[in-house]
Amino acid sequence: MFQIFTDRGRQPVRECLKTTAQTIEALVFPDQCLSCRALLPRAGETDPSDLRFFCAACRTKGIPTFCPPFCQKCGQRFDTGENHLCEICLTDPSAIHQVRAALVYQGLVPDILALFKYHARLSLTRVFDTLMFHAFDRYFSGTEIHWIVPVPLHPKKLRQRGFNQSALLVRRLADRYVAEYGTRPGWQVNPTLLKRVRHTASQTGLDNASRKTNLKNAFQVPDDTRIQGTNVLLVDDVFTTGATCGEAAKTLAEAGAEQVDVLVLARA
Repeated sequence: MFQIFTDRGRQPVRECLKTTAQTIEALVFPDQCLSCRALLPRAGETDPSDLRFFCAACRTKGIPTFCPPFCQKCGQRFDTGENHLCEICLTDPSAIHQVRAALVYQGLVPDILALFKYHARLSLTRVFDTLMFHAFDRYFSGTEIHWIVPVPLHPKKLRQRGFNQSALLVRRLADRYVAEYGTRPGWQVNPTLLKRVRHTASQTGLDNASRKTNLKNAFQVPDDTRIQGTNVLLVDDVFTTGATCGEAAKTLAEAGAEQVDVLVLARA
């Protein structure tokens, strides 16, 4: 009666469990491209990373890197020429000193960010860690920074999503700095220096003026004594019109911050 526990006896059970697991995986992760819904090859025949959920055609969209020419202040990219101030920054400057990014919000980047932000594909942070560190090193290595502050979510939104994507983008930034330079940085990542105190409506579909109105007084600095006279680097996932980062920077400036810069994963 104990022969059923031999390796030969276990084989059908293993095959059954494997088939069941594959069926569950197919239900959770359908064999369709997350961008265009085209059918994908069977699991195991593609890239073992999270990009396996995109078809070969969508991958050809590319992942464009943020590079000049762009607005010296807001980071708006230009087709040609040299870096200079855009018309908006000349006529309606914000509290932000400068905005820089790792990627451009084009190609496959919107799909990858949606996978990360709305589908909790948190393993992508391993890729984003590298991108964010190199962007930080490229654009802010010569800037005196005291605090690195992820743009916060309202507690209600944080409960719904389960994580703050901006905080994840810099969770290992200090470790990457130590690994690269062999010394601790002069700044600290602190997600508690800025709070989101108003649960605002979605910004989707709103024009720039409406976005600013929607975000008015959305942020608060709990202890301004830690902010006064310091330089702050705000971190967010995407910079589009700049309404969110602009309101956050304004709040930090009113609390006494000397300078507020912004680093994002992608600039629209």
